Amino acid sequence: MYLKTLSLYNFRKFAEREDSSPGLTVHFNKNLNLIVGENDSGKTAIIDAIRYLLGSLSDDYEKITMEDFYCINKDEFAKSFIIEGIFTDLNEKEAGIFLEWLSFDADNEYQLRVILKAERKTNENGKEYIDKKILAGEVNCELRLNSQARDLLKTTYLKPLRDANSELKPGFRSRLVNILKAHPIFQSGESNELVQVMKEANTKIEKFFQKEYTKGHSLIKDIENVLSDFYDNTDLKKSKAKFNVSKNDLTSILRRLSLNTEEINLGLGNQNLLFIATEMLLLNNFLNESESIGPNITLIEEIEAHLHTQAQIRLIKFLESELEKSNYSSQFILTTHSSNLVSSINPCNIIMIHNDFCYPMNKDYTLLNENDYKFLERFLDATKCNLFFAKGIILVEGESEMFLIPALAELIGLPLHKSGVSVINVHGTSFERYLKLFSRSEHWIEELNYPKLNIPISIITDIDIKPYIYYEKEGFKSIYSIQNNTHLQGILKIINKKEEDLNTEFIGKEYSTLKKLAKDFKFEVNNENENELVHALKLDISEKYIEESKDKKLQDIEEKYRSYNCNFKIFTAPEWTLEYSLSKSCLREMLYKVIHTFRYKNAFEGKRLKQFEEFKQIIKEDNDFSDEIAYEIFKPIDKKLVSKAEVAQELSVYLKDLFERKKDNKEELEKIQNKIMQDDYLKYLIEAIQHVSTVNVVEKSEEEFKEEFEEKVGVFQ
Repeated sequence: MYLKTLSLYNFRKFAEREDSSPGLTVHFNKNLNLIVGENDSGKTAIIDAIRYLLGSLSDDYEKITMEDFYCINKDEFAKSFIIEGIFTDLNEKEAGIFLEWLSFDADNEYQLRVILKAERKTNENGKEYIDKKILAGEVNCELRLNSQARDLLKTTYLKPLRDANSELKPGFRSRLVNILKAHPIFQSGESNELVQVMKEANTKIEKFFQKEYTKGHSLIKDIENVLSDFYDNTDLKKSKAKFNVSKNDLTSILRRLSLNTEEINLGLGNQNLLFIATEMLLLNNFLNESESIGPNITLIEEIEAHLHTQAQIRLIKFLESELEKSNYSSQFILTTHSSNLVSSINPCNIIMIHNDFCYPMNKDYTLLNENDYKFLERFLDATKCNLFFAKGIILVEGESEMFLIPALAELIGLPLHKSGVSVINVHGTSFERYLKLFSRSEHWIEELNYPKLNIPISIITDIDIKPYIYYEKEGFKSIYSIQNNTHLQGILKIINKKEEDLNTEFIGKEYSTLKKLAKDFKFEVNNENENELVHALKLDISEKYIEESKDKKLQDIEEKYRSYNCNFKIFTAPEWTLEYSLSKSCLREMLYKVIHTFRYKNAFEGKRLKQFEEFKQIIKEDNDFSDEIAYEIFKPIDKKLVSKAEVAQELSVYLKDLFERKKDNKEELEKIQNKIMQDDYLKYLIEAIQHVSTVNVVEKSEEEFKEEFEEKVGVFQ
């Protein structure tokens, strides 16, 4: 059996909703659950709710306080709260044990519903107290859950440690006592051996202090002689004393114990691991004793506390192996802020909290299929996993956008870190899998009637249609291309091949000759099919063809993503690529300088300096922002004479420097911001930033935007 759902009514921040539905419902995976979310999203509330409902194997006392009730306003709290857990997948033995509390779900399978109801009441003396009841059964037919049944539901709990060393030290409140007492050794007669050892030790210690030494003195007698003066003759027996290490009962003995490794001066991280290893005894012993009866839940808060990256990963892998050892009869529920941990597990095990809703990422609630999960498990590294902690997400094709977007956002007054935005480089155009991850399934929306995930997502992509100037400059009057999969199906009939016989990764690529295309796609051109292939694959280049291709590409993009229901928008470069669009924007002079810097070894000496100054002047005089000048700026990138990533990184440095120089001059900074935000070739980037930004954008009047563009380039010198 396992905990399938947890529902909270008026518990802490989760108020019961107007339709009497719970303030929060969590849908758990059967085995591994990693709960992620920003601070104060409710992760600890979920863990504490399970502990309050089920208790822990170490028998920690959990006192319900006023702060556990939903705060209606500053001085008013809800009168009651309810925590409801639904258990499912019970085997026959479990069904027999919980028989009197069982009900059936919609699929007519066994179901155990357990609730904790806490009410604030006032007794006859006018003193307020909290009445707590643990019940189980169908709604309105609940019965008290007896102690035997509750014991089978208890959890192993690892709290968010900050001082693991103190937890392993001796004392009246030693947690080590509760852990050790749950071990089979102390559940059997074998504990008598430890008690006997302590009795013998106490006897030897007592004799040592009773023994007379120099001049007939013994330490215990000397103490008794002084103590006897404090009592009258009728109470002299009270002056008798003796030394011992501990009382002879098991609890007193265990309270004297501490746990350390042989290595001295352990740091917090290693102390934490030692404590986790000790806590795991509870789970392992419970499984052994109960033969896997019950849900066997382990709760771990902030599992990464004090652990470096590799230790975090080893720990989560250990927990996964524990699941395998127990034949997946255990359920782990963890919370984390660590993107390293998130990146090391399958995304289907993640539960994300956002806006007081829990969004499971498994296949029942997203649009992902098995291949999608395998892809994301491979490619969601620690950097990309920031998207699970973000308030906004920008998905980009490559490093150029990843470097440039944050710098541009800061320059226009919308710094991404202020809005909690993550820029995720997907290294290509595999945006669909990320949209599937955040899109909700039909089961989630229509059957469960839960809201869509509304984290704003911006997709920034190139249109990848070469401008007419490219073909004009490169001397192409026609090209050969298999444009899409539909086009491919027609070509297969001509060459009498199956799709799996060809290398289809080059769909959409343009070729100057038919033979080059055929070589990449791995098929032969012969006398019988050449004319038909030329007719099917040859495209005559014209400005009309370019515009029609751009319109068709935009329609295809819109259609491609139409089925996804997350809060996303697509922002497409107005021309060819990001860099080509920049070469037509008000940043083009800055871009040219960066490209020139990387293209030549001594870029600003001798003839290279002269070349730079001459072309810089041409750019200044090009008031129409012509395609010809734009292509000359962009050409070294297209010909791979410079690195796109290096150019973008350096350009971002220029933008940051510009911001630092102008930030104290409000008038001049606003002038720059207005020019950038009005630029038709930067507009798609600005709108993408605005879509995910939670920082208030000050709307400017139309008059404020009417400033002349005469100094459009000069401002960026």
